[in-house]
Amino acid sequence: MAAGWSGTGHVQEVPGQVDRLPEFDPRSGEHLWMVFAGFRVVPERSGEDGPALLDRENLLLMQGPGCFYCEEAYTPRLAMRRCRGPRP
Repeated sequence: MAAGWSGTGHVQEVPGQVDRLPEFDPRSGEHLWMVFAGFRVVPERSGEDGPALLDRENLLLMQGPGCFYCEEAYTPRLAMRRCRGPRP
């Protein structure tokens, strides 16, 4: 299978997109802050320009920011510390 993400039993392939995430570099200790958003897509309600996918009315959840590497939620204090990277 190509790179992708899954959740609630659904698997979504994302060709080439996930490969752009940089590997954790323990020398830099840099956090990779990410925000995730989930949108409801209803093709039946599409307008002339196609479905309105990324608008406020379709936003279901927004989670983050959090560090992709250490999986800690953002705080100003954590942002000042070096990232310890993925947990063993």
